[in-house]
Amino acid sequence: MKILNLHSVGKLVYEDREIPEPGQNEVLLKVMACGICSSDEARVMETGTYHFPTVPGHEFAGQVVKLGEGCDPALLNRKASVFPLLPCFQCEACRKKSYATCADYKYFGSRNDGAFAEYLVVPAWNLNLLDDCVPYTTGALSEPAAVAHHAVEMGKVKKGDRALVIGTGTIGLLIAAFCQQKGAEAYVAGRRKESLEFAESFGFKTINTADIREEVDRLTGGSRMDVTFEAVGSNQSLEDAIMSARSGGTVVAMGNPKGDEALPKDVYWKILRWQLTVQGTWNSAFRAEGDDWKAAAASMKEGKFPFERLITKKYLLSEGDEAFRFLQDKSLHKSRLMFVMHEEADRLLKEREESRK
Repeated sequence: MKILNLHSVGKLVYEDREIPEPGQNEVLLKVMACGICSSDEARVMETGTYHFPTVPGHEFAGQVVKLGEGCDPALLNRKASVFPLLPCFQCEACRKKSYATCADYKYFGSRNDGAFAEYLVVPAWNLNLLDDCVPYTTGALSEPAAVAHHAVEMGKVKKGDRALVIGTGTIGLLIAAFCQQKGAEAYVAGRRKESLEFAESFGFKTINTADIREEVDRLTGGSRMDVTFEAVGSNQSLEDAIMSARSGGTVVAMGNPKGDEALPKDVYWKILRWQLTVQGTWNSAFRAEGDDWKAAAASMKEGKFPFERLITKKYLLSEGDEAFRFLQDKSLHKSRLMFVMHEEADRLLKEREESRK
């Protein structure tokens, strides 16, 4: 089989590897699609993974083609996405089924080899089954969809709320989508004209972050937002999220910062004086109460949101260098890039051929 293997920072190699065999309670997944996340960009081009070499990739979906001993025979040939976190099942968080906060976890694509590969062995426990009507490329968006759904649940968004998402990335748009599905009025804030126009194409109201505080006051008659989501990971966006929340409102912090965060005194005072709830959110709930992965799978089945429109461009595994060059070009608007394999790769090649005619 073919893989994209990260040998050192910036050195992603397209190479061969033997197809692995599933062990006890494991399945062999024929990977059909794997998204390229901003965290993959950082791991491949800046920070590296926990060891070299490592096969990146943690947002993926495929078909179960082989079962290890102890697996349910009904899993064979099923379509599934995969919860990429591998819990220890021993720590206090795991005993409470809060697997995302496991104290000693492993993770596909960073601590363990991931899905920039044609096949991957995964524990059957980690499978998130998808309906046959869900395309594999949509299924590969399960991880960001589950993360977004979890943030909305943590923010306790309800019908009639005004919800503001600061950040126009894939997860930010999915947060806005799930807010809408809750019956909230969803706003998306960003800087780039192209990104805001893309958000508007989904029916979201948009705000330019250059004028965010004035615009929030104008749009809400000075009462501000019931729930705000910081989905960038910067000081400025966190300040804007706090200053855009109404008295007694909720600020959901979920952007992953690259450096230290610090708040001006006047902004911090607003948390106190407006009695804001500042809620952190991390990853998603899986196989527990409020399973975000099941919610994402249900949304995909029911067609509640056009997930496929979030995929800006698809690549073959052999085009890894090209994909990451495009990802790093910050002059271009983009949402999710995705590697496709097997039948999905054949479909991509056919689409390219037809576009040239």
